[in-house]
Amino acid sequence: MTKRKPSVLVLGTYHMGDRGNQDIYKHNMSDVKAEKQQKEIKEVIECIKAFNPTKIAVEFETIRADILDAQYKHYIRNEIENELERDEIHQFGFRLAKKLGHEKIYPVDWNRPVGGVPLGYVYDFLKDSDQPLYDQVVEEGEKNNKKVQSLINTKSIREVLVYLNNPHNIKKQQAMYMKFALAAFEDFYVGIDWLTNYWYRRNLIIFTNIKRLVQKSDERILVIYGAGHKYLLDNFFNESAMFHVHAVSEYL
Repeated sequence: MTKRKPSVLVLGTYHMGDRGNQDIYKHNMSDVKAEKQQKEIKEVIECIKAFNPTKIAVEFETIRADILDAQYKHYIRNEIENELERDEIHQFGFRLAKKLGHEKIYPVDWNRPVGGVPLGYVYDFLKDSDQPLYDQVVEEGEKNNKKVQSLINTKSIREVLVYLNNPHNIKKQQAMYMKFALAAFEDFYVGIDWLTNYWYRRNLIIFTNIKRLVQKSDERILVIYGAGHKYLLDNFFNESAMFHVHAVSEYL
């Protein structure tokens, strides 16, 4: 008999609140607490609810788990919708977890510098060492950011998420990350330093933290994360052969 695998669904999102302020490419956000946006958020929650997650994992550092736990307990105890923060953790994660009767929500992030170089330095290095590649990376980043901003301005939240989670668009974003590997001169591999010491390391830690949540073979874990992480996380889940990976298109 084939052993049943736990299921996982990675919902790639854009950062709705202050969480996106640290990104190189930022979006101008409409107020997600406005009536129209609240209706659209509830539409997304109803769609994703069909996945029937047993646990919800979010982009919040594990070392600050007590903060997230206190916020969620305060929310389910007081049921005050307008006290929710504007970010996707509260707007999607808290609401769906409460609707499903979950007692807690799970932080799985790791986001600390451990050696290596910051991404800003990779950009500076590229600008000084390979202007054509730098121009290409910046052009692609700005083009993608402009496209997502246009969708945020003109489409529903569900439609924006459908775009962000489209496999073609996910692969395009990963292709841009791979260009950072070419930020090198002789034996000085600046881009690879950032990719391995930070980006791949961070996503492998996220993968490991999510695997730790599995306590039974029929576990169903919803992962709510910035869309830039989706390519690697989906691949890690698939390559591990430990999970049944669901597509967002099954639900949105």
